[in-house]
Amino acid sequence: MRWYVLHALSGHEEKVAQTLRHLVTLGKLGDDVDEILVPYETKLETHKGKKRTVQRKMYPGYVLVKMNLTNENRHTLRQVQGVIGFIGSADAPQPLTEVEISQIFARMDQEEPEVDLAYAVGDTVKVVTGPFTEAIGKVREIEIERRKVKIMVSVFGRDTQVELDFEQVEPFEPEEIQSGVL
Repeated sequence: MRWYVLHALSGHEEKVAQTLRHLVTLGKLGDDVDEILVPYETKLETHKGKKRTVQRKMYPGYVLVKMNLTNENRHTLRQVQGVIGFIGSADAPQPLTEVEISQIFARMDQEEPEVDLAYAVGDTVKVVTGPFTEAIGKVREIEIERRKVKIMVSVFGRDTQVELDFEQVEPFEPEEIQSGVL
């Protein structure tokens, strides 16, 4: 049995997986399908100064199926509502390699949630908590392991580097200035 990737309509991955599981229980796919998976990973998001852990699809629009591929199975799977097709050519879907599968499972089993930042080095951010609240600065450095960000802010007219937690800053979008005709 090999892992194949089904391309599904984005947002319908779970519905497709549920339909495939139902077909397996009805015996319409025989013993050729072993496992059906929509891979998720845990991410740590910061929004408006609040941390939260969320489950995100690793590959939106795709469902993994461990199976023995036959012409009958391929035809049956392509007929499922929400399925666009297999990854690979239409005549010969390409199975995933063992390395690719082990990387996917390693990412799914990751204990520490991956940090999903809304800003990068060079972006302008606003400090939302702490002694520099309301200060605007540019991101100089991001230290993922320590969960720290270093930004340059103006203190008494001088640029000063400040180290803050990820949760203390958020992206800053200046209000668009209405430009009139001169």
